[in-house]
Amino acid sequence: MANECSDLSPYELARLERIKRNENRLKELGLFKQPKQTPKPKPKTSAILRKRKQPSSAPTRSSRRLRELKEGKEKIEDDDNDSTNNVDAEDTSLIDEDTIDYERMPDAPELLDDEEFQVYISLRAWRLGRKNELEIEPYKICQNRTLCELIRRRRNDENFAKGKEANEIETDLLSVWGIGPSKAT
Repeated sequence: MANECSDLSPYELARLERIKRNENRLKELGLFKQPKQTPKPKPKTSAILRKRKQPSSAPTRSSRRLRELKEGKEKIEDDDNDSTNNVDAEDTSLIDEDTIDYERMPDAPELLDDEEFQVYISLRAWRLGRKNELEIEPYKICQNRTLCELIRRRRNDENFAKGKEANEIETDLLSVWGIGPSKAT
């Protein structure tokens, strides 16, 4: 054995001898099991090419309110003979998932459509940069609900807080939830 492994250090030779001796003892006691061959290492994940998911044509977001209304619609269809409904009369126009009431001011980003949500993301990025400049919390600049309402008002009226005199812009901004006189100036 020493001749076979002449490139091994004395420590490694002694170690191999002890391993062989221990295996013989285990065989005498009937406890020796053949060691399992080590499996080949799997290639690293960085070497594996991952397929990118293809973007679907369906909207990527769905609001909880619209899902609940859709479930309510299914419940109404099940109870066609029943005269009671679980949907309010004012919300019946919102049952269809593709319909958004643009006259209603959103109070959360889930109530924005896809285009409005992209603007919302941009405004949040602006707010984050402004927060870092001023070293204050982002909600002190504008809360999420305020951003959502600003987006919806601008979508409904292209002239909202745009190209007017300062007092007219301030009046427009004061009509938005979360903007008071100190933020409007």
